[in-house]
Amino acid sequence: MEFDPRFLEPVYNITVAVGRTARLKCVVEDLGFYRVAWLRVKSKTILTIHNHVITRNYRIDLSHNNYRNWVLHINNVKESDRGGYMCQINTVPMKSQVGYLDVVVPPEIIGSESSTDLLVREGINVTLKCIAKGYPVPVITWRREDEQPLYLQKRKNKLKATSITGETVNISKVSRLHMGAYLCIASNGVPPSVSRRILLQVNFPPMIWIPHQLVGSLLGNNSTLECHTEAFPMSINYWTKEAGDVIISDQKYLTKTREDTYKVHMQLTIQAVTPDDYGCYKCFAKNSLGSTEGSIRLYGDQLKMTNDFTDKNTDLGSNSVHQQQSLGVSHASPLKLQTTHILLSLICWLMSTNQRKSR
Repeated sequence: MEFDPRFLEPVYNITVAVGRTARLKCVVEDLGFYRVAWLRVKSKTILTIHNHVITRNYRIDLSHNNYRNWVLHINNVKESDRGGYMCQINTVPMKSQVGYLDVVVPPEIIGSESSTDLLVREGINVTLKCIAKGYPVPVITWRREDEQPLYLQKRKNKLKATSITGETVNISKVSRLHMGAYLCIASNGVPPSVSRRILLQVNFPPMIWIPHQLVGSLLGNNSTLECHTEAFPMSINYWTKEAGDVIISDQKYLTKTREDTYKVHMQLTIQAVTPDDYGCYKCFAKNSLGSTEGSIRLYGDQLKMTNDFTDKNTDLGSNSVHQQQSLGVSHASPLKLQTTHILLSLICWLMSTNQRKSR
């Protein structure tokens, strides 16, 4: 007694990454003298008949087990292989079933359509772009390499986030805070994810911040003056004396700088202070976009005694300590808030002005 052939299980849909091997299995019971064939549904192309591979596609292969398990092999899968494949038995009427091959593609960033390193002037609007391809469509995630927040402008509100998604990042009025390396990461669930590094550099002229414009020192002590500068490109930084002479590190003067991206911390240490060391000192910062300078006055015992005498006739109340700190005065009496700070700064400025006129 003969039985008609039948399928024991469906041809299961499979998902394979591009470049791998796909295996579609067709399980047939009681095949008898009938034949099994594999066809491409979309093009109606016959791939195999019974034991023979018909197609000229060298990537197609066939295996079977006792005429029961018929396995279609597609080697080095390409995106063009995506689609339906039919297992067919040549009965009358014909019996067939279809399995679907889905080919996924890991993400790839398209360099020609994505941003490269940028060097821009502070204050302009900047757009970073990252375009990727793959299947499914990749999701683009942005973050900073130094893990600092992203400061963006979204309509009227400022957006602060450690990461955002989307092909573009729009930065309104870019500032030095935006400077750094940005990573765009493309992922679609198919390993591996890929990333692109985009370095954003922001040019701006130098600026100087002086924590203490007046510094007091006793004779024989060491005294340190400080300037904080910000500039990009990185500025040339140096100190000068009251007469305009550039200070170079030696046994008398010790200069130090500590750099951090666009920030520089300048220090000048005057060792074994003498009366000749009192007066104005200047710190300079220069780059291709401009220059700036700051003045610091070093004073000694005589000034301190004058302030102490004046303090006896002046009541500044409980706010004197707070006001002193707000002016950045070290080793000074409270009266410098109103008189000493203004007087010494004016003297320092007048002397430097006269020197420039005499040159």
